[in-house]
Amino acid sequence: MIQNLIQTKYDLEVIGLIQLSPKVYKVKTKQGFYCVKIIQDKKLENAYQHIQTLHLHHFISIIKNKDEHYFTPYQDQFIYLMPYLVYKNSIQKELKIKMYYQIIAYLHKKSFFIQSEDESFFERQKEDLLRLIQTRKEEFENMMKEFEFKKYKAPSGWMLVLNYYRIIEFLNQARYYLSRYFESIKEKKEIRLSLVYQHFDLNHIFVDQQKLISLDHMKINYCLYDLVELFQNQKDLYECIALFDRYLEEIELYQEEKILLLCLLSIVPQVSLTEDENNNIQEMAKLICYMDGIVKIFKKLEIDEV
Repeated sequence: MIQNLIQTKYDLEVIGLIQLSPKVYKVKTKQGFYCVKIIQDKKLENAYQHIQTLHLHHFISIIKNKDEHYFTPYQDQFIYLMPYLVYKNSIQKELKIKMYYQIIAYLHKKSFFIQSEDESFFERQKEDLLRLIQTRKEEFENMMKEFEFKKYKAPSGWMLVLNYYRIIEFLNQARYYLSRYFESIKEKKEIRLSLVYQHFDLNHIFVDQQKLISLDHMKINYCLYDLVELFQNQKDLYECIALFDRYLEEIELYQEEKILLLCLLSIVPQVSLTEDENNNIQEMAKLICYMDGIVKIFKKLEIDEV
């Protein structure tokens, strides 16, 4: 079905397809190799139009179909077609992370704009963040209660008990910085927004072509959310922290943005404990590493103390 659709809509002579993931196929044609991705909706369209308008060249190109559209209906979904880039596994992780910082800084700098907001926007923002902080606190409180009543006290449970005070300190700190943030913007009616990438993955960073692939999470938001998403990708946390200065050299964060970033990072990630104790230990170890790591980020973000 996809093969016929590509031939019909893109005028390509398809020889065969190889499934790379549930939603991505490598397409071999007489004209060369391509990549096709299945998506649920066209919400990426707005972000991609911004990429085209601003001539941002560090992102994979989407090929238009015969109807001059970037997205082609497929069953009750859509597909889009891209050039196929050859992935080089030998590139060092540090080089990829440096490239990622360089590209998201470029993305933010090129797409920054100021938007006016009324008081209701800031009220919703405050309510949403307070709700998130409270929800996360209740989640960890419930985990503590469950551990208390278990006959077998697993090692992951003791890791939770020994670090529970730190978790609560971070969540209380999130409330403190949230209060600081709203104090800092009480006379302001504007926010700075940009395109954000929102999908850090080493496999999506092509250093030799200086490009990022997988555009599906791109949207308009505070630039901070790219940093939060990056740091909460705990697998590569320490390398990301060590190279964070690369971003700060390119982007000067406003004082209120720094405070909001401190708030967001203080909302520790969710932890899901299951019947698999090995997985539970890994999950708790990631959380502990995260709390250790973001302390180093806080030191890099100099804010005026009150």
